[in-house]
Amino acid sequence: MSTSVQIDATSEVSPFSISPNPLAMHVTDSLRAILVKCRFTITKGQGVAVLLGELGTGKSTVLRYLHAEFSARAGYQTSLIPTPKFNSSFAFLRYLAEDLGVATKRSLTAQADALQDYLRDSYAQGKNTVVFIDEAQILSNDQLETLRGLLNFETNSRKLAQFIVAGQLELREKLRQERNLPLHSRVSTYSILNPLTHAEVAELLRHRCEYEQISFPFTPAAIEKLYTITGGIPRAVLKCAALAYEMMQMEQIESIDDELISDAAPEVGVDE
Repeated sequence: MSTSVQIDATSEVSPFSISPNPLAMHVTDSLRAILVKCRFTITKGQGVAVLLGELGTGKSTVLRYLHAEFSARAGYQTSLIPTPKFNSSFAFLRYLAEDLGVATKRSLTAQADALQDYLRDSYAQGKNTVVFIDEAQILSNDQLETLRGLLNFETNSRKLAQFIVAGQLELREKLRQERNLPLHSRVSTYSILNPLTHAEVAELLRHRCEYEQISFPFTPAAIEKLYTITGGIPRAVLKCAALAYEMMQMEQIESIDDELISDAAPEVGVDE
């Protein structure tokens, strides 16, 4: 079977797309526990929760899932920072201010004061502000210190803004550096997104098929092969599944077996 496949760019989105669509997220038992911890931080005003994981484990999807959930809840206002590539702490604060509808200022101190006044007024009006930051490992130490400063905006019982911060595993080591210990000590909960188990790989694929209302085409051998070659990393699982599904349709066959997975894997950069 050929391993070179031409993809029709005009076709509809694959049922196994790797885009972080929160509506298509499969909630495993371990992920459910992580969501509980993040919701605790948000609803109880605990300040900051950190979500860690290797590349491709689904951090962005989880973040967008929570963002969508709290954006739809009454009494919450949210901000999502997908890639915090700021050249200074001032730029970080200005972006956050603009996203929340706060007037921008010309200095770091003035901008922090304006944000604090806004958050205090929002709290008085019964609004809980939640900020979601993805790829947080790229924040500089100065910007992490700015985040710590935002956590000082609080009442006697809760923080005025809650932060759900997602990043690669290196973020954990960054927060353990001596200069970042003040922020590390303020983290409410830490969670790690682990690779999927064999059973969870099957559940993920079945969930995507049900979500897209298509028949489940994977044989047990295909699922075993997917788990083996991807190590349970969701992004790699979905990449292989997406191309294998396209190949199945092009070959006009009705199922995806382990051979088809083996053909698809190198084409999407997944090595056996």
